[in-house]
Amino acid sequence: ITIRQREAMFWLLIFPVLIMIILGFVFGSAGDVKLKVGIVDLDGSPVSRAIVEAFEGIDAIVTEVGSEDEERAAIRDGDRNGIIIISEGFGEQVTSGLQGELTIIINRSEITTAQITSSTLRGIIDEIGQRMSGAPEIIEVNEEEAQDVKDFEYIDFMVPGIIAITLMFGGLMGYNLEIASYREKGILRRIKVSPLSLPTFLAGGIFNVLVFTLVQTVLLLLVGTLVFNLSINANYLYLAVLVLIGALSFLALGFLIASLTKNMRSASLAANAVSMPMMFLSGVFFSVDWVPAPLKIIAQCLPLYYLGDGLREVMTNSAGLLDIWLDLVVLVGMGLIAFIASVRFFRWE
Repeated sequence: ITIRQREAMFWLLIFPVLIMIILGFVFGSAGDVKLKVGIVDLDGSPVSRAIVEAFEGIDAIVTEVGSEDEERAAIRDGDRNGIIIISEGFGEQVTSGLQGELTIIINRSEITTAQITSSTLRGIIDEIGQRMSGAPEIIEVNEEEAQDVKDFEYIDFMVPGIIAITLMFGGLMGYNLEIASYREKGILRRIKVSPLSLPTFLAGGIFNVLVFTLVQTVLLLLVGTLVFNLSINANYLYLAVLVLIGALSFLALGFLIASLTKNMRSASLAANAVSMPMMFLSGVFFSVDWVPAPLKIIAQCLPLYYLGDGLREVMTNSAGLLDIWLDLVVLVGMGLIAFIASVRFFRWE
């Protein structure tokens, strides 16, 4: 019986292979990530210039050399994973057999790369010190907190992603499957000839989904705050607006799937086929900086990427609605297109 069911064969054979390929591309490319590091050379000696050249020769690092003000501004704006400041007199200290001082500043708001950046820079500096004098201790590394850059934990990065996934599944796997089931059972046909109008019928279902979505979001925020000490810096009105727009957009996409499919089983298959790749490729659990360039382009074409980005900006960076205008435009645009298409292709039977 299983062999005759196309949906079952898809989930048993094809889907696991697709997931393996996606995860292989995403996590198998971790070594290809390039860190953006700024270097401030306050010394200007041959020794300090040799350190700058050493960093410029490392393929895994994109090195930018600038003034201290420029590089500190760049790390505040999120354009650097870290910066290195070579102090004045560094070259003279090292050539005299004394410890030379370097200061590194790590962008702690880049949650998925901060620890890697710190350990990578320290390892490279130790290697440079080893080659210079035979002892890595010749260079003293001081780590400074970046000013005006918030320090977040991974939970602060993860919870907005979980909320985004909840909204996606609520729209794709919720009411649309109910609509497909009603069509399959002939309930939609009876509603068509009943006094109850279709808009009234759909509005009731949409209202229930939105209420349930808000309850889910509040519950996730409460658990994150009380159990994991989640840091929320959001304007709750902006957050509510974004959650409602995201829920309606994915609900419209779910209606489109229900309109194009014949029965509940095919609707479920189509919804999973759409939602699973988005869950892995949209950067809700890890930064898209970790994926190859082609997959990064694909990620930025997925609506879940913009919902996750908008939630993260509002919840962690206190962004306003104007600050996330692109995320809102994409979500509203997707919702409108999906709604118009679902009306065009909607079938009662």
